[in-house]
Amino acid sequence: MACERLMNCRFKRPSALYRLICLPWAGGGSSFYAGWGKLMSENIEVVGVTLPGRESRFNDKCCDDMEEILTDITNTITSQYMDKPFILWGHSMGSLLAFELACRLKSQTGQEPKKMYLSGISAPHSPMRKKVYIDRTQTDQQFIVVMSRLGGTPKEVLENEEMMKIFLPCIRADYTMLDGFTFTKSDGLPPLSCPISFFDGEDDSKHDTEAWRSLTSGQFSLTMMPGGHFYLRELNNMRAIISHISRDFA
Repeated sequence: MACERLMNCRFKRPSALYRLICLPWAGGGSSFYAGWGKLMSENIEVVGVTLPGRESRFNDKCCDDMEEILTDITNTITSQYMDKPFILWGHSMGSLLAFELACRLKSQTGQEPKKMYLSGISAPHSPMRKKVYIDRTQTDQQFIVVMSRLGGTPKEVLENEEMMKIFLPCIRADYTMLDGFTFTKSDGLPPLSCPISFFDGEDDSKHDTEAWRSLTSGQFSLTMMPGGHFYLRELNNMRAIISHISRDFA
């Protein structure tokens, strides 16, 4: 697989000092994040990760195996994207992918993210995360109702049967992957030492942010933003997040 299909960098910045790698939410793609590159500080090159079955990888079979997904991403980064210090961003499912990716990169290369930005989900070991459960045996129509409640998917897409036939296989694969994901925190030192900044929507379901704090020995900060689960899709919030990251690495 060509790395360009996995790693979507719309605005290449060879002279940038850092690379921000963004992991998608369930059912999401890379284009939303790739667009951040235009607004981000010149110091930062932005790369969105594209999972199978969507966008440039539309013809690839959707994958519900997190081990396979993470192996592909990790191998690509270690072989071709270690020329700059890296930063990670993830929203919802993307936060879990970002955390696991950070742990794997630390184990394989000895390097951690310069900072990790996470959002919209309880920490992997928190009992609160398992309470947010979507039954993957639900009918397509039941899935669509859940997606409508979460927000972030345009109404015209949800009501378009043909479009939903395209999107639903990836969404189902992602929720199967989430349902099977487990992480057990050891009683020793936290697995990471990089700073973590957590963002959340004020109107979203409550998330266990303190559990995220326990996964790093580095600094932890929490920023609440107006909106629900997909608050980051609101233009003002998106610009605020991009400004926040740009300031951190000015």
